[in-house]
Amino acid sequence: MKRIRLLFGLCCLLAICSLPLKAQDNRNMYLRWGIMAGLNGYNAHTLNLSDDRGRYGFNFAARAELSFTDAPSRMYLDAEPGLLKLGWKDGQAGYAIDALRFPGHGTMDPSAYSHPYWDVYSLHLPIHIGYRWAVARGLAIYADAGPYVSFGLSGKLKYTDPVTGTKLSENVFHVMRRFDWGLGVRLGAEIADHLRIGAAYDFGLMNNMRGGMGSGNNNFTVSVGYMF
Repeated sequence: MKRIRLLFGLCCLLAICSLPLKAQDNRNMYLRWGIMAGLNGYNAHTLNLSDDRGRYGFNFAARAELSFTDAPSRMYLDAEPGLLKLGWKDGQAGYAIDALRFPGHGTMDPSAYSHPYWDVYSLHLPIHIGYRWAVARGLAIYADAGPYVSFGLSGKLKYTDPVTGTKLSENVFHVMRRFDWGLGVRLGAEIADHLRIGAAYDFGLMNNMRGGMGSGNNNFTVSVGYMF
């Protein structure tokens, strides 16, 4: 499965990189800029954004969009580098962390382990290929997909020592990996060629926990933006 995911991701990346080369002769290509902001929920594959599963976060990004033609309905390539904040609180994650940090207590009942939560701030870069359909005057819908990479900048892990009951705080990257990558999709609408409203889903293709535990990053985002 890991090999299939890796191959699929590489194919998407190669396809995206090749599209601008094929469009070099199109004199109607043009570049647009914009800003985006949104709310997101980490661990979104649970379909539960309560404190028992995911925790709410946010993102701010700049947007660069290369349109391959100036037609109302058109294909485009975009990139949205920005700041992404993710949070997570989960009992199973607590069990995994305590098993790493307190191996002598591996026979304890999982309910005795701490329930940690952490907040992570990352530099996030999705690169997507998409299509914009003009459905009415001043209204278009869009869909795009492609790979993303993410690099952790800072974050705190807070949890309770299952032995002493002491509340502790430390660098989240003692437990989590800084680097993450995967695939993402976006759907939304563009109003009057400027205002964008949409939703996105990122599916992580690597285990984001050290020690072989945990799972991939799955993040659902709703966002608004403005194109200049």
